[in-house]
Amino acid sequence: MSLEKVKWNTVIAESPLMKKILEDVEKIAKSHASVFISGESGTGKEVIAHAIHYQSDRKENPFIKVNCAAIPETLLESEFFGHEKGAFTGAITKRIGRFELAHRGTLLLDEVSEIPLSLQCKLLRAIQEQEFERIGSTNTLKVNIRFISTSNRQMKEAIETKLFREDLYFRLNVVPIHLPPLRERKEDIIPLAEYLLEKVCKENEKPLKKLSDDACRVLLEYPFQGNIRELANIMERSVIMNAEEILYPEHLHLDETLNLCPVSQGKTLKEVERRVILETLRSFGENRTKTATALGISIRTLRNKLLEYSLTHN
Repeated sequence: MSLEKVKWNTVIAESPLMKKILEDVEKIAKSHASVFISGESGTGKEVIAHAIHYQSDRKENPFIKVNCAAIPETLLESEFFGHEKGAFTGAITKRIGRFELAHRGTLLLDEVSEIPLSLQCKLLRAIQEQEFERIGSTNTLKVNIRFISTSNRQMKEAIETKLFREDLYFRLNVVPIHLPPLRERKEDIIPLAEYLLEKVCKENEKPLKKLSDDACRVLLEYPFQGNIRELANIMERSVIMNAEEILYPEHLHLDETLNLCPVSQGKTLKEVERRVILETLRSFGENRTKTATALGISIRTLRNKLLEYSLTHN
């Protein structure tokens, strides 16, 4: 018997692992504690952050996101706290920062491990005291914010290598949530694929397509290095590239997404991952952008993996 499907907004789960996490989310949402969501890229960390906010008593107030990995280091402090007109060269108008915008709501610090060390002390103080000053101002602003942070990095390693402050991590990590990779929750693969397939068909104004039994079997055997993001890419490509109502394995174009070769028995998951990434990189002529897109991971994740393998691909 299949497990009951749980769906909160776009959170879909049939696996015991994810059902337990959603039960925890319901409890966590009732509190005001800071939450730290960890997991590989593409596992749905932002979706869980949304679920926490929209089940909390802050749901009528702002949900503000800061992508800490995407904002240049020189601009990040202004993004957080805002600035006054004339505070620095180029500050031609006053700017309201994300802290101010998130007042009475939730602030998501996405990829928080990418915040430069030089800013972490000021951020710690602002989180602890729930107050800050705009750049160029001495006027202290009080806020009421619930903080949710995400990271796909090993935070223990970041702390040990002095890239992230331990006290800031403990301040953010009051309630931890770890999202397992999609390959560890196979019961979720087909429900997610069906949901994404329906979504993509509607967005592209296409007739609803269905997965054949063979297509489902192939998806269940697929490693999904890019997790849900990679599954979403596969479903979108299948809808765009095929006119057929029923999708079979050849319609998924998995060989184009990830050039998998048979894996010898006895290989560890890390060894399989390394092989898949390197073979995909070679198949795209060492082009990192195309490789990351095909794998459904970010450029930064790919770069970190290559550094981990002690490679020097350019």
